[in-house]
Amino acid sequence: MSWRDRPYSDETYGQTRPELRFQFHRPTMVATWLVLINVGVHLVHLISTNVSPGGFQRTLGLSLDGVAHLKVWQLATYMFVHDARGILHILFNMLMLYFIGIQIERGFGHQRFLWFYAVSGLVGGLAYLVLGALTPSYFALPLVGASGAVYGLLMVAMIFYPQMQIILFVFPMPIRVFGAVMLAILLFQAITPGGVENLGGEVCHLGGALAAVGVLYAWGMMPRVGFGPPGGGALGRGLSRWFHRFGAAGRRHRQLADTEAEVDRILDKVRHEGVHSLTRREKKTLARATELQRERDRQLADRGRF
Repeated sequence: MSWRDRPYSDETYGQTRPELRFQFHRPTMVATWLVLINVGVHLVHLISTNVSPGGFQRTLGLSLDGVAHLKVWQLATYMFVHDARGILHILFNMLMLYFIGIQIERGFGHQRFLWFYAVSGLVGGLAYLVLGALTPSYFALPLVGASGAVYGLLMVAMIFYPQMQIILFVFPMPIRVFGAVMLAILLFQAITPGGVENLGGEVCHLGGALAAVGVLYAWGMMPRVGFGPPGGGALGRGLSRWFHRFGAAGRRHRQLADTEAEVDRILDKVRHEGVHSLTRREKKTLARATELQRERDRQLADRGRF
């Protein structure tokens, strides 16, 4: 969220008590299309249950038996199929995909956002298959849902947009806290006897989250960490060559992330002490951040074609 998007970006902020409300950003192309495709597939799934109960999920959901019979497309299609027995599964995933996805797509661009989503989903599916091959009795049901990909996006948001606000029930909290709570619940469910029923799902979630971190490492975009200098190892060299064209963008994005962290600090000061408490340096920082956001918006508009 840029400075000019904030409710306290003008001189009148602080004169009245601000109301807590959701901020709806202008939709972005890839995130919006992913939501629409997921919803469309879910509607077809609901209709198909009257014709062939379970057939849709067996065909497009990810399963050990399916992959053993060379249904390799399941590694991609499972991400677009959700539980037809209720609405909470798809509702949670689509809300997370939409609100977090828009922020990430605006910051990273269409292509990198899709990389995060696809790689997290694919690695989550592979983690399900690998562990399922070792303990097949816990992986009898097909894996469905975008949760692995969504957990990958959640990790990216926690790292680059830690002050982004999420409403949990009625309580607002930074996304880094929300993400930590979700990951703690995930790990707790995975190690408790009751969580074994959805062990495949928990493995997929964890795999998706770790995959996003791996992509950030590979692109050299993790704050203050990386693979080290060129030639430091076969894995690092291979990933560096594979993602070479993203390296400069990674350095630029780290600078953007540092700037946004400083902007968040300044805006917190505005919220608690008022606009007039800002120093000249802080005002210049906000002005630079505003121009930077406008430039990013122009670049995204110019890259309208995916």
